[in-house]
Amino acid sequence: MLENYGSSNDLIVDPFGASPHLAVEAAQSGRAVLVAANNPVTRFVLQHMVHPFAQAELQAALARLAAAPKNDSRLETFILDLYRTDCARCGAPVIADSFIWEREAEGPSLKVYICDRCNHGGEVPATEADWEQVRALSRRGLQHAIALEQVAPAGDPDRRHAEAALSVYPGRALYALITVVNKLEQLALEPRLKAAAQALMLSAFDSVNALWGYPEGRNRPRQLSASQRFREDNVWRALERAVRTWTLDDPGVQGTIWPEDGLPGPGMVAVFPGPVRELVPTLTDGRARFLLTVLPRPNQAYWTLSALWAAWLWGKTATAPIKVALRRRRYDWAWHAGALRTVLAGLAPLLDPEATIIAFIPESEPGFIAAALAGFDGAGFRLEGRALRLDGRQAFLTWSMVGESRMPALTGEVQQRMASAAVGALLARGEPTPYPLLHAAAWCELARERQLARLWQSEESHILTAVGDIFEAALVDREIFDRLGRFVEPESGLYWLTDPSDAGQPLTDRVEEIVLETLRQGEGFTLVEVDDRVCQALPGLLTPDRRLVHACLRSYAQEDPQEGVWRLRSEDDPARRAVGCQEIRHLLVEMGRRLGFTVKDEDLLKWLDEQGRQVYVFSVSETAVLGAALEAGEAESLTFVIPGGRAALVAEKARRDPRLREWLQNRVGVVKFRHVRRLAVEIGLSRENLAMRLAIDPPAHHDPQLPLL
Repeated sequence: MLENYGSSNDLIVDPFGASPHLAVEAAQSGRAVLVAANNPVTRFVLQHMVHPFAQAELQAALARLAAAPKNDSRLETFILDLYRTDCARCGAPVIADSFIWEREAEGPSLKVYICDRCNHGGEVPATEADWEQVRALSRRGLQHAIALEQVAPAGDPDRRHAEAALSVYPGRALYALITVVNKLEQLALEPRLKAAAQALMLSAFDSVNALWGYPEGRNRPRQLSASQRFREDNVWRALERAVRTWTLDDPGVQGTIWPEDGLPGPGMVAVFPGPVRELVPTLTDGRARFLLTVLPRPNQAYWTLSALWAAWLWGKTATAPIKVALRRRRYDWAWHAGALRTVLAGLAPLLDPEATIIAFIPESEPGFIAAALAGFDGAGFRLEGRALRLDGRQAFLTWSMVGESRMPALTGEVQQRMASAAVGALLARGEPTPYPLLHAAAWCELARERQLARLWQSEESHILTAVGDIFEAALVDREIFDRLGRFVEPESGLYWLTDPSDAGQPLTDRVEEIVLETLRQGEGFTLVEVDDRVCQALPGLLTPDRRLVHACLRSYAQEDPQEGVWRLRSEDDPARRAVGCQEIRHLLVEMGRRLGFTVKDEDLLKWLDEQGRQVYVFSVSETAVLGAALEAGEAESLTFVIPGGRAALVAEKARRDPRLREWLQNRVGVVKFRHVRRLAVEIGLSRENLAMRLAIDPPAHHDPQLPLL
């Protein structure tokens, strides 16, 4: 991205600091990066990605903790003993790696261990002794009181909110964590080792709470509520695993603190320890020409727990900037749009009027994109470009500070514009499309016209609700849109056009053609290089899924695992494939004549009966470009004849497009080259059994044995 936007002399400003990786990669490209990092946990992660710990430092920090005295023993032994249980097979004492809980239960249902004596292990039912051990470490003990006091002392209005946040930790886990935190404060570790120990603790804080589901897990929790079934990890085992987590490669960049150390130079990351509203007044010597950020996602769990973790590791002062997260409960998209608008509106004094403004949206979904568009537009920015990749749930937005907002359109005009944008996206893609992409097309159209800023002021309800209702009203117009499948929610299923006569070539076919053209232009390409060429040719809302690009690659090329490049298969060399197609056409001509048909050898090879009616129409092709199968005319009698290597690609296209899937299910629409060769020498082939024989080898991976009878 940085190769295409801005210049190497630009100071990159990240106002949110939500992604440490982004800042590091930008600095690795030779840019100077200034990040506002208000969350002390995120700031700590960023600082120690820039200056990563050596594995020896992490191991030394863990060893110092392990050797610390505790109750006439070592801290490591003391913590491990909290998870001591008995082997269900031999009865020997064993340290459990974790316990499995049902959320409403008063004790664990399963324990997970491996016995050193008899090697028995796995998930074993918990016993009454295990429950007794849990009861002895109640949440209401001394460690719970210490954990609460460090965050919100008695009389603090946030105390009840802090207590609610603590409830996501099982009593034993909280007891163990606070025991280790207190011991860390007592140890006289040098600053670097202390920071390494704090890094290990952060990973343990994140690992041992009850938010992570079991056994399947779940995406990073966003709400502060325990999973129905969760795993209580052994705290010491979590600390040991964290050594590997924090052992990172040196990125080769430098880190500084702004404003103490001054503005960063090329290849440097300067961190401002505060919110962006406090950063803006400090940049008095010029305006930034490049704003690059990953937009933060509403995440009650992360921000609330960050307030706890910061207080435990760095004290109440560190928590103060984000302590409000303890009592905030509203994290919906409407709130997020308003928060983005407030923050972004304050950036105007910092930015040059010609600044490049770029925002990544990971884990994108319609609500997130709507909130981002409404927030930027409401803050005075105009959308200049957008791209959306559905399978990776990634969006990419570019903005400018140029242009005044226009007078708000009437509701009917807004609906018409959104419908027109959705129709345009369908025509451009040439295939049924899911709701999120049509939603993005419609909302981006309003942002490009600066309509959302005015709608902030003119709508009685919140803009996301009002405009969302307008868009859904547009989609139910059956004179324009055809909803494929039976679904209740508008976000489900695929949408197509009632009149698709002006639609372009299906996107899947264009992707295949671009991949094939790319492969035939060189000796080998990485997946990233092929993907880049496809995305350059199909930008914006045409950006195809990686799964489709990969399916096209596998259809035509083989990967060299040693070099990491994909090369065109020898059989797909243009000259060889042309000879193969000619061979198949010849076999079909001979087969048709042998079966008594009149054969017309034209672009489409046609078999006619005695009355001159078309019985079969064959299209011999080296590709899986089947868009013609969905068009009017000869689609009902058309059969594509393709190389067997295209079978999986046909299946992938049918998975994406219900029209193609239905067309293939209702008839023999695709036959492989190898099957034609088999039928050409089959003695018992006749007009009567031809249809059945053609259907024996459908477009799938398997290679069936032809029946003898």
